Amino acid sequence: MMNIPVRYNWVDNLLDKSKQKKFSSTDGLPDIQNQSASVDVSAGISNFRTLYQSDVGPLFVNFSVSVSTQNTRGVHMSRLIKSTLKHSTGRYIEDSLIKIHDEITKTQPDCQINVKFQYPVHDQFLDTSITLNPNKKFDYDFKLTGITSCPCSKAIAGVGHMQRTILTLQLQQTSLINFEEVALNLNECFSASLKEFLNRADEANKIVEAQNNSKFVEDVVRDCLKKFPTAKYIHAQSLESIHSHDAIASWPKNGNN
Repeated sequence: MMNIPVRYNWVDNLLDKSKQKKFSSTDGLPDIQNQSASVDVSAGISNFRTLYQSDVGPLFVNFSVSVSTQNTRGVHMSRLIKSTLKHSTGRYIEDSLIKIHDEITKTQPDCQINVKFQYPVHDQFLDTSITLNPNKKFDYDFKLTGITSCPCSKAIAGVGHMQRTILTLQLQQTSLINFEEVALNLNECFSASLKEFLNRADEANKIVEAQNNSKFVEDVVRDCLKKFPTAKYIHAQSLESIHSHDAIASWPKNGNN
């Protein structure tokens, strides 16, 4: 018969010794990531959630950071986390992204960083995504929800059916963007903007405002393009109130536009 208790005693003894071992630095430790690999891939971290201390207060942000493996087996992901945490305070989050990028690329090239957060504008939030590419250009993706009323039903029945419409805007910039100004311009593309607290009088005024500025989902995209003529992409999705389907419109930038 197998002497099972002896085997378990040997394992327990090994575990006890490992618990007693403490490491004060990485000196002398094996660096498996630096083993050679035949294929260079992009790797890093995603869904890293932390707080960013900004001028408007703390923002809950979600980071993704990727770099080249440089034909090594793996990237040093702890360095990506360390650099991100080190630069999690600033007036402009884009400045922090550049600092993170410059620090990481000292040892790991081809760094690309994306951060997602909701920027507070009055009682609403502007969904914001910023990507810093290796070429130091910023790709912005903004999303805001507003109200539209239908000009067709208004012309026929005297009142346009109303719904919430989600407007998405993509921009590429080398300079900083004012998020509040973006939100203001996006809101002006709708029939009316959203507001959380409305008493009966406020609600009536909001309905009248939307009815006096009826727009198709196509109009929302066109008005957005007027506000942002350098846009890369614009998309509007109307959550129709009298249909089970949605209405959509988009403007992809190409050589013909």
